[in-house]
Amino acid sequence: MDPLSAVGNVLLNIDRNQSALLNTVTQLSSGLRINSAADDPSGNAIAQNLTTKVNGLQQSVTNVQNANNALNVANGALASIQTILERVNSLIVESNSDVNSTQDLEDIQTEINSLLTEINRIGQNTNFNGLPLLNGAFDDSTGSNATIAQVASPFGTGSTMASSYLGTGQAGPLVFDAGVPSTAGYNTPALMVFTVTGYSSNAVDPDSGSAVGPGVYVQFDAYSSAGAAAFGAAPLYQDVSAIAVNQGPIYNAQYVTPNGNAILLEFSLANLTEADVGATIAFVTTAGTAPSNGTPLSVNDGGSEGETVGITLPTINTNALGISDISVLDPQTVNYQNQTTGVQASNNVAASYSEVLVQNALTSITTAEAKIGAQTVALNDDETDDNTAIVNYQQSVSQLADLNVGQATTQYTQEQILTDVGTSVLAQMQNDAKAVTALLIQALVA
Repeated sequence: MDPLSAVGNVLLNIDRNQSALLNTVTQLSSGLRINSAADDPSGNAIAQNLTTKVNGLQQSVTNVQNANNALNVANGALASIQTILERVNSLIVESNSDVNSTQDLEDIQTEINSLLTEINRIGQNTNFNGLPLLNGAFDDSTGSNATIAQVASPFGTGSTMASSYLGTGQAGPLVFDAGVPSTAGYNTPALMVFTVTGYSSNAVDPDSGSAVGPGVYVQFDAYSSAGAAAFGAAPLYQDVSAIAVNQGPIYNAQYVTPNGNAILLEFSLANLTEADVGATIAFVTTAGTAPSNGTPLSVNDGGSEGETVGITLPTINTNALGISDISVLDPQTVNYQNQTTGVQASNNVAASYSEVLVQNALTSITTAEAKIGAQTVALNDDETDDNTAIVNYQQSVSQLADLNVGQATTQYTQEQILTDVGTSVLAQMQNDAKAVTALLIQALVA
């Protein structure tokens, strides 16, 4: 081999070994196999994509934790409102006694009003990081149809009739609820009570003055916390009708209050005899509600665009809970001619209806708490999934980019030896060339 070619090969090998040694030193100092795209183009691209996913998932974990914190704040507010409603319920129960004076009832009502104001304040001011939580902005609940439900009668001294109660005539139910069509609505949420108050062999209907012969007197009480707007001149509408014994159904359509509001209760009154005196049955009607206008709070829980979950929160105020007008005061009454008949001798109708409304509000709060709890569980599951994915992705990145230190150390030793040997060989070749040159010079001189 030409000496110059041999030197060139030695220099080339030394350069290669030094380059490899430098790369190995870089890898050992960084702990990474891939320090630039040149080290492994495809591996570097995969590792960068996986790292991007890891970063996104880590941010999603933070998002989920923030969302959970917001739910915790909302749940804490609901717990406070639940405590307030339980106090309101206790006050109503306290008021539902004829031993209370007018001043006692007014004092109780004053405290109730203060507690209702506090509920509205909590619903309005509860926020997370300046974001209002319970004002309806994130409430996407669908509307509800009107409902009718039997409740305990406030006139419970006699037997309480079930909705399928049969009078002694046994020809059909005393009160029959035919159901509420999906398109129907109650214009006036109210408590309605039918009570058989007496019997006469020569009953005369108080409204029409017509004699009905042997018959029972049925008192109909309809009370709404909406006040005078519900039944005309007063919040309690009261009417007494005389019904012949063992008579077929006398009502089977909607009932219209004195000021024209329709209570869409389909009912029948029939099959009554003297033995039914004292029987009573009560119903509560509710109005249909429109869908909420809010939209769910969007939380990115998957690390990528579009991977979101919606968080819904209830609207909390006394109006939404249906308790804004509850009262335990003695209500004034109005008759079928829309004439005020004076002050009711007892507040039991108002207190009983208020208690029903507060119980419904408590149910709404517990339902909202359950929904928030379910969303919290779902978010916790999302966080667990994200953390699991982060671990898996990081493991994949590590397998692609991290250095096998033992292997690299062996390779470093090998490359260092080869570089040292090459350098020694080159030095020896230079010394040999000097010796040959010296011999030639001496030969020429001789």
